[in-house]
Amino acid sequence: MKKIRTAIIGSGLIAGKKHIPAFLKLRSKIELVAVCDLNLTAAKDVAARFGIPHAYGNIVEMLSAEKPELVDICTPPQTHTRLAVEAMRHGCHLLIEKPMTLTVAECDQIVQASKDFDRKVCVAHSDLFYEPFVKARRMVENGAIGRVRGMRIFLSTPTDYMTSRPGHWAHKLPGGVIGETGPHIVYMTLAFIPRIRAVNVDALKVMPDYPWSSFEDYRINLIGDDAISSAAVVYTTQEWAAKVEVFGDTGFLMLDLESMTLLHYRRRELKPVSVGLSLLRESVQLGGRFVSNAIRVATKRTRSTHEIIISELADSILSGSEPPVSAEEGREAVRVLNMVVEDIETKFATKTA
Repeated sequence: MKKIRTAIIGSGLIAGKKHIPAFLKLRSKIELVAVCDLNLTAAKDVAARFGIPHAYGNIVEMLSAEKPELVDICTPPQTHTRLAVEAMRHGCHLLIEKPMTLTVAECDQIVQASKDFDRKVCVAHSDLFYEPFVKARRMVENGAIGRVRGMRIFLSTPTDYMTSRPGHWAHKLPGGVIGETGPHIVYMTLAFIPRIRAVNVDALKVMPDYPWSSFEDYRINLIGDDAISSAAVVYTTQEWAAKVEVFGDTGFLMLDLESMTLLHYRRRELKPVSVGLSLLRESVQLGGRFVSNAIRVATKRTRSTHEIIISELADSILSGSEPPVSAEEGREAVRVLNMVVEDIETKFATKTA
């Protein structure tokens, strides 16, 4: 089977923790030939740690020498457009970490370049590929909960992951750290509420020890034509959490992405017998899954979301089909995220100036 020559740009946390391990698990499809970073020492360190043959400090040099078919961009989003266009100019397909770029205009440059050079662009909207999220989308498409009437999302990112680190690149994004986490709530919302026309954001600064952090607690409403997604995004604890609820007119879906569980919830009456039966149904749904999922997660028998999206991208390159997340989807997520940032900047201009 033909392998896709692949190079990765960026040697930071997301590359080393998520992308490179996923590539290495897909050796039957992917040949990871090089890593590139402006910090050549960092690139060499990552190459040595993962057994990647070559390291470079210059993208043009790498593209010219290695001639990869696929380039994975794992750098801060301010750099994505320039790197993406340069890679496509050299004939490469792309995987781009979220957010795709910082502005819709920059997204349009990438979309146009993909057409000009006839190259595929996939945006790493990785949370779409959690097993319960995939199942939930399929259930909604099949009418399991009727018409979608709303969503609720809760994401918690531990304080020491970004917030307490003054030099973290996310603090330099428009809106601060929400620019790093916000894409997740946006693209998960768009999977069920495809058009967002307005947003409403409340943000709270609660951790004075970190003056470089704009806010640590966000409440975000993404308002569609006939449904609203309400998200709580917090950076104030030491806990990870990723929970999603989808409300339909004939049932609800409750997802815990990290424990890989999905509950189909129905409770149309509050009579004791009805509530008891609903609890029994929910217990049956979750009982066996908690044990099996605990074993699967603890023993690493589940595929990471990055492994899934990279595998599907590789298949699309080899077969000529569409990538799992298109550049147009990435653009729409950026459009909505910019609405969130604009609302924050408008409401809290005096606090962030």
